[in-house]
Amino acid sequence: MNSLTSKQPARRKNRLFGHLMLIGLVALTTIVVGPGSVVNSTEEDDRYSSWYFTAEEVEAAYHYQQNYGERLRAPLRAADCLFRERDFSRGHAFTIPCRFVDEITRHLKEMLGVGAAKYLFALDADHAHLGVPIAVWNKKYQHLPPSEVLPAIMRDPGLVALYHTAEHLRITDRKSGTVNAQAKAWQEKRNVLGYFDGRPIQILIPHPNGQGVSMPEGYYSYSGFTFLASPKGELFLSLDRRVVTFDIALDGDNSEQVFSSGEQRLLRYNR
Repeated sequence: MNSLTSKQPARRKNRLFGHLMLIGLVALTTIVVGPGSVVNSTEEDDRYSSWYFTAEEVEAAYHYQQNYGERLRAPLRAADCLFRERDFSRGHAFTIPCRFVDEITRHLKEMLGVGAAKYLFALDADHAHLGVPIAVWNKKYQHLPPSEVLPAIMRDPGLVALYHTAEHLRITDRKSGTVNAQAKAWQEKRNVLGYFDGRPIQILIPHPNGQGVSMPEGYYSYSGFTFLASPKGELFLSLDRRVVTFDIALDGDNSEQVFSSGEQRLLRYNR
């Protein structure tokens, strides 16, 4: 049993605004992508048509984000971790180990490398849920004050991150309804477990309906983080002769909230 539930709470205001901006941008890209991307709302479900986008539309939106998009609101100031192993402070609250940032960067690079994600932004991959083994949670963390939990689990060798990618990807052509084989393969890799002990990422068994899966059995979910590619990003990774600059923000930081309540154990749920 883990703390993820099937009930989805209301999206946090800042992330929803970002999604709506991207949706508006993607609507404009139909002119660039071509007339075949224009959808007749009488032919298919309106919600699906307006909230999910073809691979070509997602790519067009990402090009804008990568070149002109805004940064996360409160990114971790972790640039030193790229060149030296030196822990850094999150304001005056607690110290964050560079290993945490380094392993996330490795996860993202591996995800991009195997095609589990293609872009680091809201329409594809932009968040992860943290978890620790339930036995470890019960022994070490469940009775800690909420303000001490996240700093502690960041250093736990059993820490994992559950990533959901292809967040707004549709695998069918808007006009013909034909399944895009490459998009389907992308969607089937959308659930990824990242380890913080150097092990390679693990692609989880896909959900039959293409949805994001819950944290694997045996793990307790607690909080998470977001990430976003941006031309002014503080971090970077290199892959196939290209460099992706991006930022990472802890859940709560990016919405100007503070981890002050046990009810904030998981601030973003899978669909």
